[in-house]
Amino acid sequence: MKSLTKIFILSFIFLFAPSVKADVVWPSLYIAKGMTSLHVILSGLAVESIFVKYFAKLIWKKAILISLLMNIVTTILGIVLIPLSGLFSELVFDAVFHVYDKFGIGTFHWSHWLVSYLLVILLNTFIEGICVKIALNLRIKQTFMWLLAANAISVLICFIAFMI
Repeated sequence: MKSLTKIFILSFIFLFAPSVKADVVWPSLYIAKGMTSLHVILSGLAVESIFVKYFAKLIWKKAILISLLMNIVTTILGIVLIPLSGLFSELVFDAVFHVYDKFGIGTFHWSHWLVSYLLVILLNTFIEGICVKIALNLRIKQTFMWLLAANAISVLICFIAFMI
């Protein structure tokens, strides 16, 4: 019973954590918020459905369904993992490169945005690669490059939508 209570509490926290305002921000928090907006979701689904259709050689209906399912999984996991990837990038930038001390580069410098962009693409590609492996029984090596390209475009759409 204790484990069920813990699962309930953690689920509650993860469901409502994205709506909490933070005093500390980094680019991945903006990306996480942007990836849950309707126009970004729809355009990302369109891009990824095209890639799934042509590279997995599926009919449109199945390609759209697979794209929808893998993006649902990515969204659920991404609500937590995308902000954590941003925290990781900030810690790495500061701990390894000491960019703020050496160069005066803060959190919103273009280099942080670039690292966040790359981490989100890799994270989404990894999660969606596992989904495609389960759903279509394709090896991750077969799908990695086209999923990477599809996610690069989808996340770029998110960046552009929220940078304008």
